Amino acid sequence: MNKAPLILMYHGIKTDPLSIPEGREIGASLYDVPLENFKSQMFWLKTNDYQTISVDEINFRNQDKQVILTFDDGEANNFIHAFPILRKLNFKAYFFVIVDRIGKPGYIDWNELYQLYEAGMIIGSHSLTHPILTNLTPHQVEDELYNSLKYLVNYLGSQVDAFSIPRGFCNDQIIQTAYTAGYKQVFISERPDDLTLKCWERIAVKGSWDIERFEQAIRGEKPINEQIFYQAKKTAKKFLKGASYNQLRKIMLNITQF
Repeated sequence: MNKAPLILMYHGIKTDPLSIPEGREIGASLYDVPLENFKSQMFWLKTNDYQTISVDEINFRNQDKQVILTFDDGEANNFIHAFPILRKLNFKAYFFVIVDRIGKPGYIDWNELYQLYEAGMIIGSHSLTHPILTNLTPHQVEDELYNSLKYLVNYLGSQVDAFSIPRGFCNDQIIQTAYTAGYKQVFISERPDDLTLKCWERIAVKGSWDIERFEQAIRGEKPINEQIFYQAKKTAKKFLKGASYNQLRKIMLNITQF
């Protein structure tokens, strides 16, 4: 069986509070990586001869120096701060955008999105409005996946193949809907244990990580305290609905910042 490649998931790349959009979901700040940390991580990858690739470029015979970079939500700081560093290092990445937020305060606009596309970045959908998909009816899920794809394809004039699950809540029916809509790759954070269809699991990079913790993640290691926390979070996602999960997540974040 082929080993999955190393896939990193980023969200906000911050410099100050004004670089982060207002009104985000509970826990979003956990994933705001300071710009200097992001620079250190990217230069570490470059110095250690890592190659940034797309899913289509995976070499299953030699993955030791392959990494896939992804950014969720489409915040403007991705374009302002992350994009110049990626371009300087000749790195590529996936940018998964919430289509309904394109051009809104704090988010990438259509012109910036096209600049990313023209520079060789891979544009994907992160849904239309960023809901918890498992709370929706099948018809509503179709609207989120099909309409976000339609808007991106119409603007970019090119096929959009990749979809990122909002907030990690999914099941086989949602994954199948994505493939039926025309996506070829589906990305998620932690993969649910009962999921049978193919999707790409990622490592969520946290704002609190120093370079040593980043190197641990590259080696596939996770401290025991984080393992306990994420198993608890995974179990909560499985059994709780969106609103209940948000309340529990708020409590958990007040206890720990993992």
